Amino acid sequence: MKKIMYRNKFHSGKLVAACAVCLLMFSGITDTLAINTYVRDLKGLAIPVQTYRVEHPIVALTFDVSQDSDQVAQILVKLRAERARATFFLTGEWVERHPHLARAIVKEGHEVGRSLYTNRKASDLSTEQLRQELKRTDDAWSAANLPDVDLFRVPFGETNGQVAKEIRARHENLISWSVSAVPEAEETAAAVWSGLPAGLSAGDIVRLRADKLTAEGISAVLQGIRRAGFDVKTISSLQEEVE
Repeated sequence: MKKIMYRNKFHSGKLVAACAVCLLMFSGITDTLAINTYVRDLKGLAIPVQTYRVEHPIVALTFDVSQDSDQVAQILVKLRAERARATFFLTGEWVERHPHLARAIVKEGHEVGRSLYTNRKASDLSTEQLRQELKRTDDAWSAANLPDVDLFRVPFGETNGQVAKEIRARHENLISWSVSAVPEAEETAAAVWSGLPAGLSAGDIVRLRADKLTAEGISAVLQGIRRAGFDVKTISSLQEEVE
């Protein structure tokens, strides 16, 4: 029973996306459906990518990086040792404070994606506040001389039609996750990560935070994913595998 409940927790995001897609299809709106990604430009609504349809056992590893993320350098060392590549979603505030480390992520062969300037719930912002957050991230990005990418993750994964419309107007590729492997406390980290491999499916997007717990446990997480038969890639690499 516990195993079933655990797996359902991991895949709840997929169920929400599937329900939304079914609703649209039964409404006769099929021409807006990008089957492996998300529903595009439907009255300003976009469902962020949560998973991809791929043939091979591959998952994308992603990290949320915000003002409290002080373990990025340590995580990069661990990823190098495991020969793994990941996608890091960076807030503009963090990039502004750590431009050299942001460039180091790219230099190590990883991928970077944008987030808001601050680690806030986008749905709590007014349209003008949201636009300011997006612009400040863009400015920090340019000042740090980071690659021009279109990947974007909303902090906490929380969005609404207006937020999606503003982001999509900037040609951003909205990315969420299908599996959150973020433990709430130290005592739950081992339980969350030991059960992670059993909850994975090909094409999943795995979310982690760049914090102390993750820096200490990332090697074990990667080894567990690989023992389960999955390869780990960046978001862009996973997109290239879409059927």
